[in-house]
Amino acid sequence: MNHAIFVDWITVGKSFALECQDRGIGLPVLCRGASVLYDHNGIPRYERAIPATFGASHGTSVKVSSNGVYVSFSGNIGRLSRCDNLFNYGWRETKSKLESFLLDKGLPKLTAEPIPGDFREPLHARVSRLDITANYSTGSESQARAFIRWLSAKSLRRMKKGAAGDESVWWSNGSRMFKAYIKHIELEKHGMKKDHPVYQWCRDNGIVRVELELKRHRLRQFEMNDFEDITQEQIEHIYEHETEILKTVDRSDEPDILDAIPPRYRMTAAAWMGGEDVRTLVSRATLFRHAKILREYGLDILEPRNIVKFPTKVNVIELKPISPPDWYRFDDSYLEERALRLVSNE
Repeated sequence: MNHAIFVDWITVGKSFALECQDRGIGLPVLCRGASVLYDHNGIPRYERAIPATFGASHGTSVKVSSNGVYVSFSGNIGRLSRCDNLFNYGWRETKSKLESFLLDKGLPKLTAEPIPGDFREPLHARVSRLDITANYSTGSESQARAFIRWLSAKSLRRMKKGAAGDESVWWSNGSRMFKAYIKHIELEKHGMKKDHPVYQWCRDNGIVRVELELKRHRLRQFEMNDFEDITQEQIEHIYEHETEILKTVDRSDEPDILDAIPPRYRMTAAAWMGGEDVRTLVSRATLFRHAKILREYGLDILEPRNIVKFPTKVNVIELKPISPPDWYRFDDSYLEERALRLVSNE
């Protein structure tokens, strides 16, 4: 496993109603209270367990709830009990650590198992949020900032954009979020010392973190909401698909770009390349129709012309997720402690 594209968060839940009914007993109750909805007559109509927070070393924590029948988990299980999250686990390791954690709390694994003597198919766990992440090396801090500025000039369909100078940029809507930020700056904000090897490596290599947050609707579209059907190959494919923006190149400085554009769109392209605000020149419908076509030629007319050229030392097309350096250690104290417990129990 090279840990180049990894899981950074998972929210998942499963009903064990059939299993509890078959055994005649419920699951352990784990929560820090309950949220109850009452109707106008004061009669409780809906009750939801408030997840309990389980803390670990290095200030890490996850949330788990069980009302005796339904179990839910939310958090960065790969980060739990680790000093940093520069790199994290792939799907197989994430799934294994998650189920080990639930077993330690007296809860069953989320993977469905047949019920003896019962012909009914056990319910599968459903994923409602999955964060997929990768790190990119731009070569230096200055080039990392240039990369963020270059990326900030892009637009994504039906997603609102936000930015924090040349340190981070993000797009979001109700089903997903896409964000990129300079990693060593984020590490410093979270208390990492500047003489830490991880901080220095991120700064010296201009590491930019690119995160993709997929929510319930988007996961359902990609058929990735079934906990048991997800694979690492599928995760990598979806990540590559959703981060296509990283592979686009601004071609507006190419001398022959206008000749390559269909005639009916050249006037709009030329106006944008000349610094004009094309929103004032065409109707809204025409603007978005032309934007869709011109985006295929590397021109994003929905954003102001990017006058800051991307440094020639960095080629966006060649940016690829990087694997951990040889000296990087995961130092997962949770897995180490669990291994010691298993040995002692034997």
